[in-house]
Amino acid sequence: MRAVLVLLLLVTVIWGAGLSSRSLMRPDEGRYAEIAREMAISQDWTSPRLNHILYFEKPPLQYWASAAAIRALGVNNFSPRLWGALCGLLGIFLVALTAHRLWGRNAALSSAAVLSSSLYYVALGHINTLGVCFHIKYS
Repeated sequence: MRAVLVLLLLVTVIWGAGLSSRSLMRPDEGRYAEIAREMAISQDWTSPRLNHILYFEKPPLQYWASAAAIRALGVNNFSPRLWGALCGLLGIFLVALTAHRLWGRNAALSSAAVLSSSLYYVALGHINTLGVCFHIKYS
């Protein structure tokens, strides 16, 4: 399990380096970041708003986590993406943990390496959307 943790640490460093390297993508990533920014500024944690209009189309956990990151780290491209990246890393850890329990160390390393190098999964972990959190909940 130690090798899996080392792999997860390496993936964390690589993933974290790319989170602020580009601007927020339109339309979803910018929309979710703006909702979280407004939530962080207004301190109204129960009513998500987009341009001061109530916006209840998505579950609030993503907004809460992004707003907390914005309050802690400031308004930038990194803060709203942090929650998705952490969910992606948690998903890799859970896959490795499950593989380790079922099939052993080599399977854990292989599964963590495959998932962390999957282009779709990495892309979902680098954008501010609900995709990776959805995958963790239903996996």
